[in-house]
Amino acid sequence: MSTYSNFQNELNAHGIDLHASELHGLLVGYACGAKEGQRVQREALYSDWLGGDVPAELFKRLESAYTGTLESLDEYADFGFRLMMPEDSQPIHERVKSLALWCSGFLSGLGESGRRIDLAGEDVGEILGDLGRVAAMTDHISEGEENEEDLAEIEEFVRVGVLLVFSEKDSASGRNR
Repeated sequence: MSTYSNFQNELNAHGIDLHASELHGLLVGYACGAKEGQRVQREALYSDWLGGDVPAELFKRLESAYTGTLESLDEYADFGFRLMMPEDSQPIHERVKSLALWCSGFLSGLGESGRRIDLAGEDVGEILGDLGRVAAMTDHISEGEENEEDLAEIEEFVRVGVLLVFSEKDSASGRNR
């Protein structure tokens, strides 16, 4: 069973009506903007995101996912960062929906981090605009090899875009010193 499936099953077991991809996007977006060492703030965010008190084991899992995200986004991680998405064997419309939810979560998490985004920086502004367009994808996508290839390319674009947004966090903090 994949990480996505395990995470979704855990959310379902706790009666939490949140998509695993969206929650991962929230975590990653927040990680791309937040300053280090804000565990208490994250705990409050988790409660807000999940609609109430977070069970201890789920809080531990979220913290582990957050820490793992930071490690996978690090410049020395050899581009190990991956989006939490359903398996390729799932219907394409489910994966497209998951990608849209992931991007929506990412943008929300980034906004909740309190990070000011310099939209004058062409690359980051353009990427965030593109992620907004992916988040708005609602059309039903039919099965087919061409659509599979398109989805894979969009997922890779999102993944690399997130790496760029994260790297700009470090650049921006260096400029502000």
